[in-house]
Parts: sequence; structure tokens; C-alpha cells
Amino acid sequence: MDEIMSKKIRWLFLLIFVLILLGAGGYFVWQYMKADPVYTGYTVVTSTDRADSRSASYAQYGDGFLRYSKDGIAYYNSENIAQWNASYELQIPMLDVREDYCAVAGIGSSWIYVFNKEGAVMSVDTTLPIVTISVSARGYVAAVLEDGNTQYIDMYDTTGEKAYRIKTSIEGKGVPTDISISNDGVKLMVAYTTMEAGQVKTSIAFYNFGEVGKNESERLVGGFDQYEGMLVPMVQFVTEDTAIAVSTGKVSIFTISQYPKLIADIIPDSDLHGVFLSGQYIGLVFANHESGFPYVVNVYDTKGKLILNYAIETDYKQYDFVGNNILMYDDNDVRLVSMSGEERFRYSFDIAIDSLIPVSGDNVYVYINSRKVQKIRLTE
Repeated sequence: MDEIMSKKIRWLFLLIFVLILLGAGGYFVWQYMKADPVYTGYTVVTSTDRADSRSASYAQYGDGFLRYSKDGIAYYNSENIAQWNASYELQIPMLDVREDYCAVAGIGSSWIYVFNKEGAVMSVDTTLPIVTISVSARGYVAAVLEDGNTQYIDMYDTTGEKAYRIKTSIEGKGVPTDISISNDGVKLMVAYTTMEAGQVKTSIAFYNFGEVGKNESERLVGGFDQYEGMLVPMVQFVTEDTAIAVSTGKVSIFTISQYPKLIADIIPDSDLHGVFLSGQYIGLVFANHESGFPYVVNVYDTKGKLILNYAIETDYKQYDFVGNNILMYDDNDVRLVSMSGEERFRYSFDIAIDSLIPVSGDNVYVYINSRKVQKIRLTE
């Protein structure tokens, strides 16, 4: 009897051991299968000669890109085939894109043009010089306008009708340095800067032009006066309910479903060199004093939790999130890095990069240089 039990126990241990081996092997196979590929080069999918001037700028849009300049704007698919184009005359054009809508205006001019993937939606003459604009995912557009010592924030719907106006001045709330409207166009975030006793002071205000703001004075649903001695040159809704304020001393994360709440402040211990955002991540580029690399990229989630600390030897001219990766490039060199810090692609192009625009996944891009517009696919 004891011998039978002993054999059963040995067989049980052997079975457990085999199962452990199979489980471990399956885990490592699964890990290998799910690992992000590492790319070593690229192939050209399509290539066309570049016909525009080098003064044109490019931005990711839809399944392709926008090309805009002082003379007009055009939308191209990833094969560099024009989907629509429009002409205007703007000496210093600026562009804002939110999902399917984009708006272009001229700094100091009075015209705003709004488009979607099908083409022109509306244009409006604000009659006053434009300082900056913000477009929503529904095509509403807000603009900061200047009239001497008075500033206005006007929002227009997709018919060009004025939906609301906020009036301010340096003696009042302050001068709006930046604005951002939510995807639905209902919520507005404004950075106001003023002077008190010879010192710069900035505040953040949130407005609601829906049901929530009806009973609030001037539709103001919340404000934050926590930027003594700081400028706030950038505010941005990154999701419907999450907004970011970038100041010279910190980066603030707010949530606002109805009334705003400060989630977190990210306070850098060195100079901030760059900011790039997505709906999931906040990317900050700092001077680095702790290693042999002069710069560092920190990535945070929208709660302020540090996800990645990645030292780099070059302060690239462009940083973007491509899914769960960071795309960095300067004149010739490009790097793709995962959120685990794995370098997935590093390459030096022979012809300098004007723009590198992701169009499908993390491995298909439109590469624009001085001669060509090429759709490329990264290869392992």
C-alpha cells in the first residue's frame, strides 16, 4: 500500500513539474509573440515629387496630412492624393486640429476658415485682429481678438454665427495668453495674465456654455490662481474632461466634467524644453543634470503618474506620441521608443526631414523632404 502511495506521489510531482514547464514555456512564447517589433530600415510604398515651396507646413490629419501656407491649405491622403484644397491670403497662418475638424487663421488678420474631411465648413470675418484660435471636434471655433487695450474671446458655430463673447482687459481679468475648447464646444479653458505690483500673475478660468453654466455668473464655473510670477503660454483639452495647463514653473492637470478640479501639478527641477500631448500621455522634455545625456524625456499619464524617464543626447525638433510610443526626429535622425524605454527604430535619412507623419499604426509614415513626399513602411 505504501509503495502504491509513493508511486502516486511521484507521479503527482512529475505531473506538476511538467505542467510548470509547459506553463513557463507558454508564458515565454506569449511574451515573445506580444513583444513589439524592432525596425531596422524602411521600404518606400509610394513616392511623388514635392511640388510646393519649402515655406509650407504640415500636420497629421485624417488618414493623411494637411499642407498649409500663407496662400492656402490642402488635405492629402497617405498616397499624397489631394482630397480638397482652399485658397486664402494669410501672412502668418496658424492651424488647430481636433479630430475631424481643422481651423486655420492668420495672426493679426481677421479671417478664420474651418474645414472637415469633406472640405470647407465655414469662414468668418471677426473684424478684429486674431491672436489665437481653438477648434472643437464639432467644428465650433473660438478666437482671441484684440481691440487696443481690450480683448475678446468669441466663439462661432459651424454656420459662422457668433455663439458667445467674453470681454476682458489687462485691468480686469487680464490678457488671454491661450485658450482651448472641449471636443463638444461647451467648455472653455482660458489662461489670463495680468500684472500686480510689478509682478506677472496668471490664472486659469473654466467656462461652461451648456446647462451647467446657465446659473453661473458669466458662465464661469471655476478658476485657479496658483501661478504667481508665472506665464501660462499653453492650455489644452486632451480629452473631453481632461485639460492641461503648461506654465513656466509647472504643468497642471485638471478634470472637468461639470466643475473643474486640479488633479496634479508636475513641478520640474530643470528647464522645460518641450511639451507634447495625447489623450493618454503627457510628454515633457527637460534639461538633464543627472547623467551624461543633456536631455531627458519624461512621460506621465493624465493623472500625473510618471510612466517613463528616458535620457537622450539630442533635443529633437519634433516629438509626437504614436500609440504607445514616442516618435522623435530632427533634421536627419529619427527614433521610435516604446513606453518601456525600448528603442524600436533608429535611423538617419540621407535627405533632411521636413515632416514625418504617422498614418497607420506605428510603422507607416509619410516622409516629406525637400524633394519627395513618400509613404514609407518600417521593416524589421
